[in-house]
Amino acid sequence: MTERGIIRALVSLAFVSPKQTMNNGTVELLPAMANVTARHLKWRQKLRAILPHEWVFGTFLLLTWLRLFLHNGVARAWSCVFLACLLGGLGVFLWAERNLTPWRWRVRLLYYPFAMGVSFFAMGMAVPLLGHLKVDWLLLQWDRALVGETPAVAWESWLRPWAEDLAMAGYLFFFYYLIVGPGYYCVQNVRLFRKCMVGLFTIYGLAFMIYTVLPAGGPHRWMTFQTPLHGPWLLDWTLKPVNHGSNSVDVFPSIHLAASLYLLMFDWRHQPRRFWWFLVPCLLLWFSTMYLRFHYFVDVLAGVVAALAGWWMAKEYEAATSRQSMFATEALDWKQEEGS
Repeated sequence: MTERGIIRALVSLAFVSPKQTMNNGTVELLPAMANVTARHLKWRQKLRAILPHEWVFGTFLLLTWLRLFLHNGVARAWSCVFLACLLGGLGVFLWAERNLTPWRWRVRLLYYPFAMGVSFFAMGMAVPLLGHLKVDWLLLQWDRALVGETPAVAWESWLRPWAEDLAMAGYLFFFYYLIVGPGYYCVQNVRLFRKCMVGLFTIYGLAFMIYTVLPAGGPHRWMTFQTPLHGPWLLDWTLKPVNHGSNSVDVFPSIHLAASLYLLMFDWRHQPRRFWWFLVPCLLLWFSTMYLRFHYFVDVLAGVVAALAGWWMAKEYEAATSRQSMFATEALDWKQEEGS
């Protein structure tokens, strides 16, 4: 058999039996060749089963692990955190793929909020070990080039205790939406939950990769202001915990803007009633990121780009998988229907 004939035979294994007619003669493929092709097809199916956000967030974990590992010393020790998250994701993926039930799908998808939380706090110690200086000066320069002055400074004369309390309420709304938004789909519709998480953790993966290259602390850490923030009812009680909850490198892009905008667009498509309920709190949230000095204006712009990237990924994935079974029982039912 010629080289071209062997290649054609290998490709055809997915569609025909090991015996096939070629050039008016019957050629029996070697069992070893059939085994190699079967293993190749099996691995191709496994790779196709990896979700887009698993590729993106996994790439963040892999690159961060490698970069820290190559720095030796303390950085090598911190690299183990990202390697553990990467291996954990691989393990959950292989476990879920063995039997695609709704329960296993939920565990697989919920692994990424866990990995996100672990890696987020680890970046606070790990990113400085990579040797990158904070780029607040650059972000401030971009703001001044675009709008004359960064909003944290330009809006300082607008500070009022009642407005600062209201803005902090909007800022804290992010954490509620981040849980309740995807959580609703997790309980009610696993297929929509999968779509939601594909886009959301594409955003997180992209943002986290940028944080490791362009770390920044935000105006409240980088700049000095004449008027301190003060809100007696809410802000004074919550500002310190919020600041302590940051890893001090998570500024560009604004994940508060990116994630909430993405979830709002997702609700506009799938839960329009909740979209209208949450629109005003989200607008207040986006305003608060700059009013309360957490972000530069360019952080918000970058957050919009990240949100659109996540939305595009979720839509493309939905279109590509709309006719594919999600659960093992669905695949079995389809096979039975085709055979009847």
